[in-house]
Amino acid sequence: MASLEDVIDRQLRQLLGSKATWFIDIGDRHLSIWVESTTLEPRDLDRLSRWGKTLWQQWQRGSVLIFAAEPRQPFPYWWTSWSVASATPQATQIGETTAGDRFIICGLGSLGQFCIQSLRRFAGEHLTLEIRAIERHANIEWEIPQLTELLSEPVIIGDCRQEAVLKAAGIDRCRTLLAVTSDEATNIATAIVARRLNPDVHLVVRSSRDNLNALLEKKLGSFVALNPTELPAPAFALAALEENILAAFTIEGQQFRVLQQTITAESPLVGTPAHRWQRRHQRLISIRACHSQSSIFQPTRPHRLFNHWPPDLLFEVGDRPIWIERVEVVKSLPIPDPNPIQRLIQQVRQLPEQVEQFWQWIHGDRSRELIFNGLWMGSGLWLVTAILLRYNVPELTWQKAFAAGFILLLGGFGDVFGGLENDPIPPWLLVVCILVAIVSLLFIVGVLGLLAEKLLQARFDFLKKRPPLPTADHVIVVGLDRIGQQVVQILRAFRQPLVLLVDNPEQTQLFEDLPMLLGNIPEKLPQAHLETAKSVVLTTADEMLNLEAALIARQATEQRESPIGLVIGIYDPSLTNDLRDLLPRARPLCAYALAAEAFAGAAFGETMLGLFQIDQQTVLIADYTVTAGDTLEGKLIGEVAYGYAVIPIFYNRHEQFLGGEISHQFLPSDTLQLTVGDRLIVLATIDGLRRIEQGKMAPRRLWRLWVGQPRNAEAALEIGNLITKITGLPLPRSRTFIQQLPATLTLALYEPQAFRLGQQLQALAPVRLFPLVAQETA
Repeated sequence: MASLEDVIDRQLRQLLGSKATWFIDIGDRHLSIWVESTTLEPRDLDRLSRWGKTLWQQWQRGSVLIFAAEPRQPFPYWWTSWSVASATPQATQIGETTAGDRFIICGLGSLGQFCIQSLRRFAGEHLTLEIRAIERHANIEWEIPQLTELLSEPVIIGDCRQEAVLKAAGIDRCRTLLAVTSDEATNIATAIVARRLNPDVHLVVRSSRDNLNALLEKKLGSFVALNPTELPAPAFALAALEENILAAFTIEGQQFRVLQQTITAESPLVGTPAHRWQRRHQRLISIRACHSQSSIFQPTRPHRLFNHWPPDLLFEVGDRPIWIERVEVVKSLPIPDPNPIQRLIQQVRQLPEQVEQFWQWIHGDRSRELIFNGLWMGSGLWLVTAILLRYNVPELTWQKAFAAGFILLLGGFGDVFGGLENDPIPPWLLVVCILVAIVSLLFIVGVLGLLAEKLLQARFDFLKKRPPLPTADHVIVVGLDRIGQQVVQILRAFRQPLVLLVDNPEQTQLFEDLPMLLGNIPEKLPQAHLETAKSVVLTTADEMLNLEAALIARQATEQRESPIGLVIGIYDPSLTNDLRDLLPRARPLCAYALAAEAFAGAAFGETMLGLFQIDQQTVLIADYTVTAGDTLEGKLIGEVAYGYAVIPIFYNRHEQFLGGEISHQFLPSDTLQLTVGDRLIVLATIDGLRRIEQGKMAPRRLWRLWVGQPRNAEAALEIGNLITKITGLPLPRSRTFIQQLPATLTLALYEPQAFRLGQQLQALAPVRLFPLVAQETA
C-alpha cells in the first residue's frame, strides 16, 4: 500500500507536472508541502489551494500548510493553511498573588490618587493587589471617579509618620510603601519609620532632594526617590517642539533620541524592507503603517506599541516609522602640520577667498565700512602730501616729508609749518595742507563719535535685563512653576527661541537671559507674537487659566495655514478627550498622571530613569538588575524584547566576556543571554513592565526548519553556532542536528528571530523555514 507521501507526490505531479519541485514534511499534527518554482501562475496557485483543502478534509488530523517559494529562497511568497486546532502555544496564565502583595499609599492628593489607578492598571486581570491608603485629612477631594472601589479597605485617616497608623495599614505584611504627600519632609520621615517597622519593605518616596535621596538610598536600602515635576517635563517640552523628535535622554553618558518620520513619495525609503533599518546605532521601535501587508512573519500581538510589524514589511507612502538612535559625538583627529613650502602654497591658494571674506566683513557693518574708507583715503592723502612737500620744499628729505604728512593728518598744521617758516613754501601748497588737516580732523571727530555711540549702546544693552522678544518660530511658556522651569531648561538645550509669560513678580528673577512678559496672562499673551509662534506651553497651576489662554491662542491664529501648537497642563484627566474635541491637535497632558506610571513601576521594584510619550502612550525608561529566579534570568535579549514587548537600549554584563571584550553595549544584540547580576535598561509601556513582573511572555510560534547540505565543513559548524546563538537551543542539540543534514527541526521562535535565522542560514546551506500554523492569504 502506498504511503501518504507517495500519494501526495503522485497527485502533485498530476497537478503541477514539471513546473515545480516540492518538499513534503509530515508530522503527527501537521502536514506541510513546500513548492518551489519560478513559473507558477495565479491559476496554478488557485488549483493548488483547492487541492490542499480537499487533502485536509480527507486527512483531518491537524494542520495542512502549503507554501510556494522561489528556488533557493528561505521564505515563501505565497501560502495557505487549514487547521483543526491551533498549533500556537498558549500564553502562560498567571495566578493570583499571595496576601503579601500589599501596597500602602501615603497621601491622597493628585499624585496619590493617580498612583492607585496606575497600580491597578499595572496589575491587570491576572494579578490581585491589596492597596491600602492613608490620608491625614478626612475631607478628601476625589479627582478620579469611583477610585475608592480600587482600595481593599476604607481610607485610614491619620498621620502616616506615626507607628500606630502604619501598623493599622499592615506595614508588617507590606511589599511596597509609597510616600507621595506634598510635604517632602513627611515623606522622608514616613520612609524612616516604615523601614524600622519592616526591614524588607520596598520604599518609593516623592522627593526632589537629590543629595539626601542618595544618602538615604545607601542607608535604608531598597529605597527609590522620584521627583514628579521632573518626570513629565520632557513630555511637555518635546510636545512643544512639534518636530520629529519625540524624546531625548542620556543613559550612562550616551545621549539617545527617539525620532519619527512620515514617508513621502520622494523618500528613498519607499519599497525598503523594515529589517534594513536596524543598525548598530539605531533601532526601529514602532511603525504606524497606513497599509496592510500579508506576511508569514506577522506578529501574534500586532496591537502593541513595540515590535508589532513583520520584519519583511515594505515601507510605503504615508507610513510613519519611529526609531531610537545614539547621538554620535564626532571627535576630530589631529591634523599633522604641513611643511613651510606646502603651508605657503596653501595660503596663496586661499588668498582670494580670504580677501572676499574680508571684503564681506567690512561691508557687513556701517561703522567698519566708514572706518575702512577713511583709512584708505587718509593713506592716499598722506602719500600725496609727502610727495608734494618733498618736491616743493627745498632740502626736505623723504623721511621728513612723510613725517610732516603724518603730522598733518593728525591735525598738527602749526607743528609742521612752524618749523618751516623760513622756507619758501608756495601758497597753493599751503592751501592743500590746510585742507588735508581739516579733512583729517573731521574724520577723527567722526570716528570718535561712532566709538562713543557704540560704547553707550553697549552700556545700555548691558543694563537691560531681558533680550527683545523673538518675532517668529518661538515657543511661549506660560507659567514658571517647577514643571515650567524644567520645560524651559529642556527647550534651551535644544536652542529653541523662547518667550516666558508669568503673572507672579517673584518669578521675574528666573532665567534673566530670556525674554519675559509680566502681567495678566490673557492680556499679555497676544503681545508675545502669537501669530508667528511655533507653540504655546501652558503649565500654570490654574487649570481654567490654561484653558482660557489656549482658547485665546487658537483664536488669535485662526488665519494661519497650520494651527499653533498647544500643550495644555491639566489636572483632571477626564478633560483630555473633551479638550481634543474642542481644540483639535492640542496636547492636553496631566503631569501627575504621567508621573504616577513611573511611581507604579518603581513600586514593583524597578528603577525608573524617565518617561516620554509616543502617540499619547506613556513610555517608561526602566532599569533592571537580573536576580536569581526572576523573569529575566537565562533569557536571550531578543526573547525579552519580543516576548515582553520592550526595547532594550543598554546591557551591562556583571563580568567581563571571554577574550576581554567590553562588558556593556548600547542597543544590544538580540543574541546576548542574561545572567544573574546583569543590568538591562529598556523602553517599556506599563503593559510591558507588568509582563516582566508576572513573567507573562507573548506566545512563540512553532516553526519548521529544513536545512540541506552545507557548502563546506566550516559552514556546517557555523550553522550549529547560528542556531544556538539566535534561538537559544543548547549547543549539543544544534551539533546533533547538523550531523544529520539534510534534516528538519521544530523551533519555538518569535517572528523576528525566525526571519533572522532564515536570512543568516541561507548563505551557508539551502534553507526552508515556515510556521506550522500560517495565516491564510487573501
